[in-house]
Amino acid sequence: MHTTSAATRRLGMAALMVLMILGVAAPASACIFTYTLVGQSGSVSLTPDTPTPVAVGQTYRIDIAMREDHGNCRIEPEDTLFLLDEARWRLNRETQPMVLLSEIVWEPVGTTRYTTTIEFRVGQPGLWTVDVIRECTRGGYRGALLFDAG
Repeated sequence: MHTTSAATRRLGMAALMVLMILGVAAPASACIFTYTLVGQSGSVSLTPDTPTPVAVGQTYRIDIAMREDHGNCRIEPEDTLFLLDEARWRLNRETQPMVLLSEIVWEPVGTTRYTTTIEFRVGQPGLWTVDVIRECTRGGYRGALLFDAG
């Protein structure tokens, strides 16, 4: 006859509790974003958290596609936040290291898909972060686009 010791059962329960806590603490994103950077030398897909080289003084465009993967989202695309080094990325603000040149206007491409294009000029050398944030109860989205301006 096979018996399980009390210590083994406690260890199994502790492991199960850790997995449950991690599942609640780190929900999956409810939106899927893709990014393409377009500049004078062509286009490249942007991967969040991976630095992409850009040149000071050059103008670029980011083509963004967003897809809700749960449907019936209550958060409008216009409520997506774009933060440049933790401050709201503002139109034509010359004091920011990357100057936003176009308003962020989302276009629907179906019921759960949207696109937008962002134009900007790199004004200062450095490693700059654009945080893309959608906050909602279904997981939302957080992505950090890194630009290495040399």
